[in-house]
Amino acid sequence: MTPAKAAPAAAPRPMRIVSPRLQRLYALWLRAADGYRMPDPGRIGPLDLADELLNILHVEVVWPENGTDAPPRYRYRTIGMALQRFYGGNPEGKYVDEMPNPLFRRIAGAAYREVVESRAPTCQTQRFYKDLWFASYERLLLPLSADSDRVTSIIGCIVPKVGVVKDGKESELEPEAGARNGAAGMRW
Repeated sequence: MTPAKAAPAAAPRPMRIVSPRLQRLYALWLRAADGYRMPDPGRIGPLDLADELLNILHVEVVWPENGTDAPPRYRYRTIGMALQRFYGGNPEGKYVDEMPNPLFRRIAGAAYREVVESRAPTCQTQRFYKDLWFASYERLLLPLSADSDRVTSIIGCIVPKVGVVKDGKESELEPEAGARNGAAGMRW
């Protein structure tokens, strides 16, 4: 029996990755992708991600059984501690569609759906304001495939920034200062 050849991912779309941290993670994924196939989840391990574990998320793509046309659901498997503070809690084990914040559900669900449908990495920047605080992040999402056919999980890394808005200007807080002042724990 001839082994099945891995289905190639879609051609990469142009992405602008600003963060050097995310650039390194993307380079790691490309090496694991071996000719731009979606890599098997086992090709990228915790040791490979050690520098970013605080900002990493691992999302399981749960496909419906029985061949229905229902869309997949997205379940958080692992969330780094910095992201847990940024989100205001630990969503590990929860599905995106179970998250309490409707804006979060909409943005996260659309981002994961884009990766699943395109079978290609995405990098986006988001910015939010709440009272005198702002939060922004650059997010890189990388598809993985355990069956060489469809996206079965997504590794993501989010580089958040939190700060205050004073006199119409944004001033970023140091990560430790934001945690001490409670900004990083705000639910965005």
